[in-house]
Amino acid sequence: MHSSFLVLIVLAIAWMGSYWISLRLHPFTKCRTCGGSGRHKGMFATHGSRACANCGGSSRVPRLGVRLFLNQSTMKYRR
Repeated sequence: MHSSFLVLIVLAIAWMGSYWISLRLHPFTKCRTCGGSGRHKGMFATHGSRACANCGGSSRVPRLGVRLFLNQSTMKYRR
């Protein structure tokens, strides 16, 4: 009983460490609002577009783990 619990704890720590490394290497993901284009098309005038309000036109947003585990202010958007 105790050895299986210990194995689960070791696996959880290993998973958290690998996830943290993944966040450091790839802190941004594609914006879901604009689909990664950085532009938002109008509902009625579909020929017009503007910068996406969610990502500010960068087409990338920080991943959830970045907001929780890393200092987001040091991360910079790559335009």
